[in-house]
Amino acid sequence: MKSRKIPIQSNGPSSPQPDSDSFEQSGDFRVVDRRHFTQENGETTPAGVVEEKPRFPTYVEELMARVAETERRFSEKVKQLDQETARTRARLESEYERRLARDRQELLLPFLDVLDNLERAIRAAEAGGQKHSLMEGLKMTADLFRSGLRAHAVEPIEVENQPFDPNLCQAVGVVAVPEEERDGIVVEELVRGYRMGNSLLRPAQVRVARFVQESATGA
Repeated sequence: MKSRKIPIQSNGPSSPQPDSDSFEQSGDFRVVDRRHFTQENGETTPAGVVEEKPRFPTYVEELMARVAETERRFSEKVKQLDQETARTRARLESEYERRLARDRQELLLPFLDVLDNLERAIRAAEAGGQKHSLMEGLKMTADLFRSGLRAHAVEPIEVENQPFDPNLCQAVGVVAVPEEERDGIVVEELVRGYRMGNSLLRPAQVRVARFVQESATGA
């Protein structure tokens, strides 16, 4: 019987390399390609290989979490403020409209009473009422109208026989007078002026006296 020689594999540099075909046929080895360029070319990461994510120190992660939480709370607060501002604006606009409508009603109601009296006076005149009764009705209507104006702080401006004031009056004519002391005095009120509180509502239209000597007048 002949003896068989068994080749001894050595780990040295001179030892022959095993044939790759023999490894693939035997199935004893599995090669995992861990090269980065394979993933960059679109190949999937082999199963069992976990891609590690970059990690920061603990205190940096805590700071990042705090910043993210602060930003979230800030965004929520801004949203709440915007909603509250919109609700406040809508409420103020609604209150303004209601107040404006109420002021209009309070302003117009007294004029309805004046209109009622005028209509009564017209009906009385058409029915052949006496002149005296008609005049009394008109005077009462005028008094009612003045009362309604006073209720809204509207007062007439007394300018007749007063020195002409351009802030209150508008001169539409001049009247020659022989008295020097009356020069610049309002001698006639054509349209009455009114003020509302401290504000001028309408200037009075007046004629103002101008001193003229008699000799000049005769010439």
